[in-house]
Formats: sequence, structure tokens, C-alpha cells
Amino acid sequence: MQSLFLVVRDICLLRRGPQDLPYSPRLLAGICITSVGLQFVIAQILGIEGNTIGASLFGLGFSLGVLYLLVSLRGVRSRFVQAASALLACALLFALLSLPIALLAGGKPPTPENVTPLQLLLGLVSFPVVIWKIVIDAHILRHSLNLPFFAGLTIAILWLLAELKLGGAMG
Repeated sequence: MQSLFLVVRDICLLRRGPQDLPYSPRLLAGICITSVGLQFVIAQILGIEGNTIGASLFGLGFSLGVLYLLVSLRGVRSRFVQAASALLACALLFALLSLPIALLAGGKPPTPENVTPLQLLLGLVSFPVVIWKIVIDAHILRHSLNLPFFAGLTIAILWLLAELKLGGAMG
């Protein structure tokens, strides 16, 4: 288990790629279950109401579906499990790293009219974290899809925008 954390850490530091994770559908299933569970716990801690498990499952399905479509279009379906494991494991790590910022911000995201100076500062502090997450996703996509980094970066940004749009439509 410790070696898994070391590989995920190295992926986040751009030292390794998703190909360094084991091909393990069981590992991917475990990461998926952990992801949904963590999102539920975070929603409870932050006081976010609604069907958080349903939203988490929908977001997970969207991410896995987009990735499967991409690896299928590139003709590298055999890389799906490792790519999905890498993307989701890194997302889990970033969710844990972002939790203190969300707690300091006061839980549920405010409306633009009610943003406090502390929340604005925390938003500015979290911006580099979001950029780093996009770079890591691009790195994973580059390796998984045999693309140049810029193409992976473009896909990662478009993917994030689609997730934000879906999240906004659901919430």
C-alpha cells in the first residue's frame, strides 16, 4: 500500500506516469469507492445538503466515461484502468489537500455578493493548487493517450470546464 502512495506522489510531482501503477481493476474499484465516500464525508463536514452520493456517482461516471471515450478514440483501451486509477487517486489526494482550505472558507461556497476577505484570500491561495491539478491531469493524459503535453493540457482544461458546467447544472 505504501508503494501505491509513493507512485501517486511521484505522479503528482511529474516524476512518473500512470503506466507505473499496477493494472488492477480491483484497485480502480477501491479508488472509486474511496472517492465517493470521501466526497460524502467532505459534504457532511462542510454542511452541503442534497444528494451528495448521487452527485458523486454522476461525476465519477462522467469522468470514467470521458476517459473511456478518449482511450477508445486513441486506440489504447488497455490503458484505461491505469489512467483512471491515476486520475482518481490524484483527485483524491487533491481533495484531501483542499479540505483545510474549504474548512477555513466556512463550508458551503458563498454567493459572490457574500464573499468575505478571508474567503477571497483562500480562493487566491487555492488557485495555484487548481493549476497544479490541471498540470497533473495533463501529464496523466499525455502518457495515457500518447499525446504532446499541450494536447493533454487542452483536454484537461476542457474536462475541468465540463465538470464545472455539470456541477453547476446539478447544484
